[in-house]
Amino acid sequence: MFPADKLKEEAINHFQQGHRREALAAFEAAAQAYGAANQPADQAEMLNNIGVLQRLFGQYEAALMTFETAATAFATAGDKNRQAMVFGNMGDLYAARKKRVEAARHYSNAAQLFAEAGDYQRQSEVLRALSLLSVRYMRWLEALAYMEQSLDARPRLGLGQRIFRGLIRFMMALMGRG
Repeated sequence: MFPADKLKEEAINHFQQGHRREALAAFEAAAQAYGAANQPADQAEMLNNIGVLQRLFGQYEAALMTFETAATAFATAGDKNRQAMVFGNMGDLYAARKKRVEAARHYSNAAQLFAEAGDYQRQSEVLRALSLLSVRYMRWLEALAYMEQSLDARPRLGLGQRIFRGLIRFMMALMGRG
């Protein structure tokens, strides 16, 4: 196994066990190893993970810079799916800092890239996050619209989800937006 892959696996195990500081150190070591091996996409994946941990530690500015570096690397590599993941994480960061406009912009960018990559499940999840963000700021029609988009993006809807989507459409029609 490639040394960077081993470090990545170690970092994931630490993270899953709740050992965040150890996970951060292992992700940082893996990022350096992938960088030294000239594997920028794998390095960017580690940077995304580092950014998540920095956000969890409340190191928002460091996390933002780390996410921006990762997003740029994925854009350069043409990896829309992983770039979208980074944008989703940036949306989470801005939402945690109560910066609605920035959070919504990053969630929207993530949803668009997931759609372009054909990852409709993740697109649905990001649109749901947008809906919840809108609820948080009492933007009810916007929340309903994003939730409807979230349900429409899902590859398959169960019966309960189809009924829920119908209720959303009914409520929007009552409000004159359907």
